Amino acid sequence: MSSFFDKRSIPMKILTAACNLILVNFCFLVGCIPLFTIGASITSLYRITIKIAAGENPSVFRDFFSCYKANFIKSTGFWLVYCALSAFFLFEIYMVRTALPKEYQWSMYPAIFFLVAIFSSASYAFPLIGWFDETVKQTIKNSLLLAITNFPTTIPFAVVTIGVGYAWIVDPTVQIITFSILIFMGIGMIAMLFSVFLKRIFEKHGAVITPDEEITG
Repeated sequence: MSSFFDKRSIPMKILTAACNLILVNFCFLVGCIPLFTIGASITSLYRITIKIAAGENPSVFRDFFSCYKANFIKSTGFWLVYCALSAFFLFEIYMVRTALPKEYQWSMYPAIFFLVAIFSSASYAFPLIGWFDETVKQTIKNSLLLAITNFPTTIPFAVVTIGVGYAWIVDPTVQIITFSILIFMGIGMIAMLFSVFLKRIFEKHGAVITPDEEITG
């Protein structure tokens, strides 16, 4: 029994990771309350989940809000730009589908392409902000390069995210279930799943995954 409570034992590591995911999920939701700060929350979320994926036991509240504060302006700027661009291209697709004849439906493909590029860039940009001290230009460039060079990883990012979004809108009952799961620990679990891949990718590019590392920003 004593071995079960050993902090190095597998059961205790699993329990610790689960508790950390619940805590970081809560921190993420609090950080998102003014919706324009979602970008800073995403950045801080990945700061924690990548450490958890590395088997570390970070100080969730301290590390989350330290990263939140250090990268607030940059992350918020990225979030607002991504939202504005996405809204623009979604409007373009809507206009093509509703206002143009079927023979011109192909004209929405460029907008779809740019939406995919925006999503792919965002999937890597916010974690990059949390782990690398880069300029805005470098972050945009590197996020796109990572999305392309790690395309097999980018695909499941899209599939899982779209799947959650679809489950959210498809049925009122599913909405309630999905919302309950996401509020409890689901957002942290999704980020954790992505972080398993992001950790390997970032370590290839020089990131040192350690809870004692100084927060970049």
